Amino acid sequence: MTDSRNPGDRSEAAELARLRALLLGDEKKRLDRLYQRVTEPEPRTGDVAEVLPGAMNRVADDPVAGPQMERPIVQTIRSAIKRDTESFAEALFPVLGPAIRRAVADALRSLVQRINVAMEHSFTAKGLRWRLEAARSGVPFGQVVMRHTMLYAVQEVFLIQAESGLVLASARREDTLLLDKDAFSAMLTAIQAFIQDSFGAAGGEPLRSAELGDRTLWLINGPRAVLACVIIGSPPHEVREQLMDALETLHSQYGDQFSGAPELVAAEPGVNAILQETLLGETVEPAQDSRRSRSRLIWAGAGLALLLVLTWTAWTAWTDNRLEHRLARLFESEPGYVLTRHDMRDGQFHLAGLRDPLARPPAVLIGETGVDSERVSLGFHPYQSLEAEMIERRLRAALGDATNLELEFDGAGLAVRGALTSAQFAMLENLPGLHPVIRSVDLSQARLSAAEAVEQARAQLSAPPSVAFAASAAGDRIEVAGAAPVGWFAAASERSLPVGGWALDFEPLRQSLGSRLSELERGLEDSVVQFSRGLRMTPDSQTRMESLARDLAELQDLAAGLGVEIEIQLEGYADGVGAAEKNLEIAMSRARAVHSALKDRGINPDLLVLAPGHWEGGAADPQQRKVVVQITREPAR
Repeated sequence: MTDSRNPGDRSEAAELARLRALLLGDEKKRLDRLYQRVTEPEPRTGDVAEVLPGAMNRVADDPVAGPQMERPIVQTIRSAIKRDTESFAEALFPVLGPAIRRAVADALRSLVQRINVAMEHSFTAKGLRWRLEAARSGVPFGQVVMRHTMLYAVQEVFLIQAESGLVLASARREDTLLLDKDAFSAMLTAIQAFIQDSFGAAGGEPLRSAELGDRTLWLINGPRAVLACVIIGSPPHEVREQLMDALETLHSQYGDQFSGAPELVAAEPGVNAILQETLLGETVEPAQDSRRSRSRLIWAGAGLALLLVLTWTAWTAWTDNRLEHRLARLFESEPGYVLTRHDMRDGQFHLAGLRDPLARPPAVLIGETGVDSERVSLGFHPYQSLEAEMIERRLRAALGDATNLELEFDGAGLAVRGALTSAQFAMLENLPGLHPVIRSVDLSQARLSAAEAVEQARAQLSAPPSVAFAASAAGDRIEVAGAAPVGWFAAASERSLPVGGWALDFEPLRQSLGSRLSELERGLEDSVVQFSRGLRMTPDSQTRMESLARDLAELQDLAAGLGVEIEIQLEGYADGVGAAEKNLEIAMSRARAVHSALKDRGINPDLLVLAPGHWEGGAADPQQRKVVVQITREPAR
């Protein structure tokens, strides 16, 4: 667009503009800012926010302006609620609900009170009836007690997501049966759908309660979650308000999490704590007669307990007194003890007196009574008892190995029976002059020990090493055995005397020598001395004559030593040639030749007897030119 003004006009306008700027200056800028503040809404909003609180306070204090300001605000809120009821209710639910309901809430009895009620009814006739009812019905005893003793009780609560019907969290009393959460949620959803379909209820109209037997189901509905409560009894209306209060608290603190995963809500400690607070209940106040009955039972129980304590105390004291006197009698009757004092103090048995060191140990005596040794305190001092049994024990200890000894003490004299060593003999022989009680010692039935008796017998008899001495199995004699010259045997057996009280028995040695005698008899029987012709012995017979003479000499010595009478018969023989008288003369001559040879070699001629052998005539037989030796024993006279 072309400016139609001439250059002069434009120049005047510019001059006027400069003049206006010079005259107005900063005032114009302020006017522009004021214009902008008035025409634009944003700056005015800030100005109103600054002055509105003070203005509202002044209006509230003004009795005229206050009601005038209240009416448009109330109308505005009402209009907003009518336009969007659900949004307004969801916004105000966590704030206004608790403030209204907390004013009428009552304090409820805790879990401890319910347990106390159950215990009070456990040992009464009524309690036994309830236990029987619980056993028949399979319901826990605590739940039966709660059913009879509570006006009402919230047994279990479920926090259920409003849209999906999933159980977010739950809580229950410890004395109630556990319900399946998923089954409960599915059942509740099915019941709501059934009611809505059957009665044509609107989709937004929720189920509020249901009853089954003695149980009631309350549904406390919230915008995001539903609190389902299983209740027994008849709860007052205030209980629903308290449950609503709990649901509002849950929405206020955890409402944003209700649309998330159920396990996250169940893991919140605060959610579980609030649900535990919803397990409300009120017990029936017991009647006055029940209190009196319970009081009587308490006093009866206390009296019974006191009686039991007194009975136990008396029984314990009586038992301890019996044990004390039993211990005292045992120690008083035991050899080697002198009991001077006994009593019972501080649960301990105290015994004091004197004890011989050789007496049986106190622990052994205490063990015989069955008393715990830890409860016995002993105070015994050592001494030497002069009781007969203790004197015997002390003598046995002094004698050393005296297990086979029999000691008998009659108060003054001591009789000893058994085997003693020479040292023990000496000690006992000197005892009457040394012991304060023993006046005499009888050793007539005592004897020397077997070992010392054997050595003494060997020395007295000068026995050769081949002779053995040993005590008999019966222990009543010393047997002499082995091998010995018959002369030593004869001399020793004739002059043997008892050694240290032991009799010497030579029978084993006699039997040994008798066996040798029999052996020689068998060896010499039918010995033959052969002749050639006439009275000349064959060279072999001449050589054998020496051994024959030695055996016959031993034989005659053994027979003499053992007291056996023997006879050595020499039978002469001749061959069958010639007359009988001639052969008989030759046979006797040959017997006399052997007799002479044996006599020359030391054989007792009194034992040698000559006799002719049997002869038969016929052809010449050189084997019949002989002398046969026969040994015979004479009959005992």
